[in-house]
Amino acid sequence: MKKLIVALLATLLSAAAVSQAQEPDDMTRFIEQLEPLNERMINAINLDNREELESVCMAMIVLYEQQPGNVKEIIRPMMGMVWYNVACLRTLRGDTDGGVDAFINAVNNGWDNYTHTMNDSDLDAIRNNPRFQEALKRIE
Repeated sequence: MKKLIVALLATLLSAAAVSQAQEPDDMTRFIEQLEPLNERMINAINLDNREELESVCMAMIVLYEQQPGNVKEIIRPMMGMVWYNVACLRTLRGDTDGGVDAFINAVNNGWDNYTHTMNDSDLDAIRNNPRFQEALKRIE
């Protein structure tokens, strides 16, 4: 999961930086808002603090929802990865219903890595859930 979270952060920051030239005002604000979350995520990863990681992911989701359409359009493909991480974190702490809900949100927001999903032991506790199975079929 750590590799996926680090990849997520790098992708979000890269996309934001690349698209900054397209919409400087909106993207600049987004980058400024994302920077403290970056610091929190790095600290949480270093401390292996899953509760804080989930909190950062949820803050990213809230931040995304607050953005204007042009920023959302650019960032949306990465939100599936944020939701996927929430699914892993919730499942690992025993919140299987929350894990399934987050996985469904991941798929709804563009998560489509079937192979990774099938090999990720973080999701073992929800694999047999019918709602999980239904969402999984959408990315096969």
